[in-house]
Amino acid sequence: MNRFFDVDVLLSLFESMHIGIIFVDPDGIIRYCNVPAGMMKNIRKEALVGRKLQDCHPEEAYGKIEEMIRNTGGKKFAEWKKIDVHSEPDLEKLVSPVFAPDGEFIGMVLVNLDITGKRELTDRIRKSQKELSALFKVSHTINSSLNLNDVLFKILLLAVEVINFKSGTIYLLDEAREKLIPMATTDCLLGETPVETIDFGSPDSIIAFAVRSGEMVSLERGRPGFDKIVKRTETNAVFVLPLKDQDKCLGALVVESEEWDVFGFEEQELLHTFANHAAAAIKNAQLFARTQKMAFVDGLTGLYNRQYFDQILDQAVAQLKRKDLYLTIIMVDVNDLKFINDFFGHIMGDQIIKAAAHVLQHSVRDSDTVCRYGGDELVILLPNTTREEALIVHKRILENVAKWNEEENDNQDRSLALSIGTATAFGRDGLSDILTRADQSMYEDKRRYKLGIHDETPIERAKKQYYSSS
Repeated sequence: MNRFFDVDVLLSLFESMHIGIIFVDPDGIIRYCNVPAGMMKNIRKEALVGRKLQDCHPEEAYGKIEEMIRNTGGKKFAEWKKIDVHSEPDLEKLVSPVFAPDGEFIGMVLVNLDITGKRELTDRIRKSQKELSALFKVSHTINSSLNLNDVLFKILLLAVEVINFKSGTIYLLDEAREKLIPMATTDCLLGETPVETIDFGSPDSIIAFAVRSGEMVSLERGRPGFDKIVKRTETNAVFVLPLKDQDKCLGALVVESEEWDVFGFEEQELLHTFANHAAAAIKNAQLFARTQKMAFVDGLTGLYNRQYFDQILDQAVAQLKRKDLYLTIIMVDVNDLKFINDFFGHIMGDQIIKAAAHVLQHSVRDSDTVCRYGGDELVILLPNTTREEALIVHKRILENVAKWNEEENDNQDRSLALSIGTATAFGRDGLSDILTRADQSMYEDKRRYKLGIHDETPIERAKKQYYSSS
């Protein structure tokens, strides 16, 4: 006999296959079952043979097979059908009727395929497609804007699509101050406590270490250094991802998760790719910001120029028209600049202007803005500042001028002298001519300087000049 028609050989072949095969007679009794089918049911194949199909199959599957048995009447050909059973998602079921040579229906063949590996592969492919889609969206979206704040918050929002996390913060390196500054954080959106600045050289900060070394750091609760990064009790894992553009580290993305094993190797590789896109976008936004700033910055003093002052003054005026707030303008003139330029040369004249800028910058608050208005004139915008508060700034300027002449002036043949004028508006009152009044007040002070009547103390001079202009 041809061995391919040998029943024993055929059954032996079925036993060696990694496919579960079950034969059921028209009454629903299992007449044959190979070993893989039993293993898929966690029942020895000998225990399956002779049992009713409904005793060892989910009701959902049995109902569908029973219906197929009822519907085979009159049919003379096999037809494979797939049955989806939600209670057995890792098994793919194929069912077909079996007919004798004379056309008599003699039972059903059930084929069970273990698709666990296939499902895992499919899930990985879907995950990869999702990740690639997210990265494409990241690249497109964060590079669609050159506003640094917009870019940073888009990075945080898009990071959620790449990997799930509870909260995130982006730190950027301020090289001049040697600080890592928190520039964007989901905590702000949630109303949490603001994130603290980190010293770049701190030996105890893992975030600073990651930026210095350019290496990713992954920590879980209980590991050394975890509590210094994380304050939330629900966080169980933290990941510090340096934002590197080529060999230069711009800062770090710090993400926290409630899950323990969320930052596996694949997730780290994905975040690394994400960080490269993010760092490139941040660099572009920073370059754009610096370019914009250069258009508004005076090259000699480093102060903002008149174009920038006009913009912020318009904004301040618009705000005052909506609300009853104070606004003060201080106009400053560098005395004797023409004489210094003509007698000592323009290099020394430039030094005097830079000295004046230095004094003014160190005499005002962070909320105030100092600009070079043009030539030997400088201007200070003091938002929401009353006349009395402006008087304090006026006094401080005069004191710092005296201090500069005593301690920092390296040429006693010339000295720094400033004429100062102030004007204050409240709401719409005095707003229309505030610049004119400040300018007139400054020229009145300049007239007094030329007459040599500035022998008063800084506070006496400031009071006399200030109140004479009101």
